[in-house]
Amino acid sequence: MKKENMNNKGFSLVELIIVIAIMAILIVVLAPQYLKYVEKSRNSTDLQSATEFKNAMEIYAADPEATETFSNVTITFTSTGVTGNDTAVDAALANAGLAKEKLKCVSKQKWDEFSLEMQPQTDGSIKWVHASKLNNTANDEFKEAMEGKGSSGT
Repeated sequence: MKKENMNNKGFSLVELIIVIAIMAILIVVLAPQYLKYVEKSRNSTDLQSATEFKNAMEIYAADPEATETFSNVTITFTSTGVTGNDTAVDAALANAGLAKEKLKCVSKQKWDEFSLEMQPQTDGSIKWVHASKLNNTANDEFKEAMEGKGSSGT
């Protein structure tokens, strides 16, 4: 019986070091891919937020019972929230059930801020101008993604 107990000593230090080394190698290999997927998700979230915003404005503009009228306005999405005050925009967001406080820019690598400029047309439609910045430098990443020229989030 004593021989059975003596052979049951668990993992050796070398075995544990090998397991830790394998885990470290896996983390080094997989972490960049994981970070790419996280950023793709952030980009897609921004594109979805912008699309929801645009849809809310267009539906409100087409509503014959809408009490507010749109003027040329630029709405900027940053990591802290949405800037740009317009009573028609606020009314349209409330009508669509969107909370202005929850609309934010979450991307960090392609753009860290994006804006949508609304230009109401005489026929009742809205022309949209898209812009984005990364570290206070203008780029076309968001515009291309919104216009379908780039892949959504890559």
